[in-house]
This record gives sequence, structure tokens and C-alpha cells, in this order.
Amino acid sequence: DAMRAMMDDLMGSNRNDLNAQHDSRPRWQTDDKICKKFLFRWCPHEVFHNTKSDLGACPLRHDERLKEIFEESDDSKYKTIFASDLLAYCEQAVSDIDTSIKRTKARLAQERPMLPGDRETLGKMADITAQVKVLQDEVEKFGNDGEIEKAEETMQKINGLLAEKEALQKSIDDDPFWQKEKAQTICEVCGAIAQSTDNDQRKQNHLDGKQHKGFVMIRATVPELRQYIDEAVAQDPSLVDSLHAKVRPSVVRDRDVKEKE
Repeated sequence: DAMRAMMDDLMGSNRNDLNAQHDSRPRWQTDDKICKKFLFRWCPHEVFHNTKSDLGACPLRHDERLKEIFEESDDSKYKTIFASDLLAYCEQAVSDIDTSIKRTKARLAQERPMLPGDRETLGKMADITAQVKVLQDEVEKFGNDGEIEKAEETMQKINGLLAEKEALQKSIDDDPFWQKEKAQTICEVCGAIAQSTDNDQRKQNHLDGKQHKGFVMIRATVPELRQYIDEAVAQDPSLVDSLHAKVRPSVVRDRDVKEKE
């Protein structure tokens, strides 16, 4: 029974049907209803389940037994093909989320107009920074010349200017408008918007969340699959023609660059 079940998973339950056309190829090569991304690594539909990026239920079958058989097989051609399918998804997902992050950043920037009073304050802070730089050079010169008293007096001036700069910065930070606007931050990995005032637990909850961990995995998968496919194509150049259409051009380009080197 165990052997029969394994053969069913590998070749299909109708392998012995006299009315069926005989096909000795494994099911991952013939069955379009099997999720190939799941067979190779993981299915995107499972990564973001119950998140704002939820793709819904996968319309294809996730066959655990067939996955084990596929992983143990030496079918390098179809492993490379399925790797290119998953890579195409990952690269598109990264491109989409990066575009979304860029748009969100632009929106947040537009929501933070520079008020006249802020320009004046920032101008004063810039002047103080310049003054401090000059005085620091003087302190270094006094120190080299052994004029300790002058160096200490100059340091007091620097401290006074820094305190003034800090007070100016606080006047901006304490403005109710800025308090509201500066509270929003965007995650560079998953695009989630959070509050800069979130406590450590909320920040950790974000890092442990499906949305964030999903994009961490996807971003890490891209270079990994790139290397996997490049090495496979180096071993068998004919594989290029079987790769996903979105992946093929860059693989060919990388291969040509390496050949020129």
C-alpha cells in the first residue's frame, strides 16, 4: 500500500488505466494542477495568509508526498524551471513593494510642508553648526599651542551654542503639527506604516509579523535563486530556453557578461 501510494503521487493514480495514454514522466512534469512553486520551495499564497498582502487560497494542489519525492529526485531541469517561476514572483513582489514604499514616502513628505517659522529656525540652526565648526578648530589650535585657558573658554562658547541649537530643535519637535506628522515611519522591508513612538513590544510584534517576515524571506530568496539558476545554466546552457520569460533575459545577460570576463 505504501509503495502504491508513492507511485500514485509520482505518476498519478491512473497510471495503470488501459484507457489512459501511458506516460512514464513524473507528475510534476505533466500535471498542471500541481503547485510547482510549492514543490520547489514554498507557495506565495501561504506566505501572506491573513495579512494585507493575502493572495487568497492557492488554486493549485499542495502535495506534500510529491514534494518530498521531487526534492529527492535528480531532475535538475525541472528544479531550475520551477526556481525561475518562483524567482519571477519574488522579483515582481519586491518591485511592487519598493514602488509602494517610494509612493508612501512621497506622500508623507508632501504632508509635511515647511512652515515659514520652521525655515527661520532651521536657518539659525545651520548658522550655529557653522559657528561651532569654526570654534572647534580654534579649540584644537589653542590646545596645540598650549593655551589651555583660551581652549576652555572657547569650549564654553561651543556648549552654549549647542544648547541653543538643541532648544531650537525642541521648538520644532514640540510643535503639535510636527508631533503628529513625524510620528509616522515606513518599514523599508515590508512597507508597513508604524508610529515612531511605538514601544519595544510593538516594534518586535512588527518584526515577528507575517507581512514583515514574508518580505524578509522573499528579498533573501531573490539572490539565492539567482545564484541557483546561474549555476544550473552554467552546467547546462540549454536550460535558458525553459526559464520563466521574466527571468530569462537577465540570466542571459549575466551569462554573456561572465563569458566576456
